Amino acid sequence: MLGRSSQMTQETVNVGRLIDDRPMGRLQVLTIALCALVNMLDGVDTQSIGVAAPFIAETMGVPITSFGPVFSAALLGAALGAIGFGALADRLGRKRLLVVALFLMSAFTLLTAHAPDFTWLLVYRFLAGLGLGGATPCFIALTSEYAPARHRSACVTLMWSGFPLGAMIGALANSALLESHGWRAIFYLGGVLPLVLAAVVIVWLPESLKFLVTRGFDGAARRVIARMGVALGPNTALVTDERPAGAPLRQVFAQGRALATFVLWVPFFTSMGILTVAVLWTPSLLRLNGISPAATAFVVAFNGLGAFVGQAVCGRLIERVGTVPALMPAFVLGALVTAGLGYGASSVPAAATFIGLNGLFLGFASAGAIALAARLYPTPVRSSGVGLGMAMGRFGQMVGPLVAGWMLSSGFTAGQIMLAIGSTAMIGAAFVVWFHILMTREKADAGAAQVRIG
Repeated sequence: MLGRSSQMTQETVNVGRLIDDRPMGRLQVLTIALCALVNMLDGVDTQSIGVAAPFIAETMGVPITSFGPVFSAALLGAALGAIGFGALADRLGRKRLLVVALFLMSAFTLLTAHAPDFTWLLVYRFLAGLGLGGATPCFIALTSEYAPARHRSACVTLMWSGFPLGAMIGALANSALLESHGWRAIFYLGGVLPLVLAAVVIVWLPESLKFLVTRGFDGAARRVIARMGVALGPNTALVTDERPAGAPLRQVFAQGRALATFVLWVPFFTSMGILTVAVLWTPSLLRLNGISPAATAFVVAFNGLGAFVGQAVCGRLIERVGTVPALMPAFVLGALVTAGLGYGASSVPAAATFIGLNGLFLGFASAGAIALAARLYPTPVRSSGVGLGMAMGRFGQMVGPLVAGWMLSSGFTAGQIMLAIGSTAMIGAAFVVWFHILMTREKADAGAAQVRIG
């Protein structure tokens, strides 16, 4: 961690090893906790539109089968936001872009409550999605860069469990709001929360220490290190093993990462797409079967509970047993329970059971994809790399509801819809194996190169 330069008696501190070699301190725990809170907002928003959709459709006088584009509008915005904000965050800073994303999220979620017609509803959902998606690569990168390497997978997946926790809490809150204040209250709550959290982030969240050093912000980096409880001498130089990337999006595919990047996109696409179809369309399927609004919101809460458990344990399990033994069963079982959800949509107990298991297995799978991405990319391109992966996941979230809506309007049954959507998890499982093979070969090649150099 500490060293001496060869030409002058100047101490150096490698900030990467400073984080990796020390026990996790309060600032690191605070950073990861705040990132999890921001992630909870995404969970609150995703289930909110699904729960509110039948009532918005009644208010606007449009059929619920036309809501596929509404579900996908925010997700298209989120996909574009993840790409754009991820690249900007690697240049301008994770914290700064996270605050901008929270303000976007707040403004357009509040406007959703007063959308005058179907077209404006689409516009507001798209723009709110830009904020939702833009926040994601920022808080994933911050979590990854403040977590010690030995606990990085566990910290990232534990932070990501904030999404289903937000979905679960939001579903329960929305159940009460629907009964007492109507569907607009859901979006009032969803719009105020990001505004409050933006203020907290501005005051308490540190910028990425590795980003500050790679970009030459020495004074800001020293202030963060002081908050970590580490005293530096006046002549101490801060260094890192990584250097700024000239063009982060292009550098994502450099140094042999191109194929691994493309392969990893498929688990992102399938796991997040299937999970979102279950959350967004199950309330409408239950409503078509005569289930009450409060009961539908209650059922969706089980998805959040299952996903919270799955994502909370994912990183630790990957660290213990490896990528394939942890993620393969999650994808395969996710396919089976998603099919079961379609055939159990006429009963509250059955739907709650299957949607809970859907959240457990596919929440686990999506968290695993995120953890793998955080490990694949170095600091200068981590936000960009994770942002691209999340964008592919968002595209899956966008395509899945559109396909489900088309199938529903074409006369397919709920069972047929969920069977078709769930079966794509098997493709995700195959690509997890492929990614593992690529990473194993890369490690073997790196080891052989070191032997030749030695």
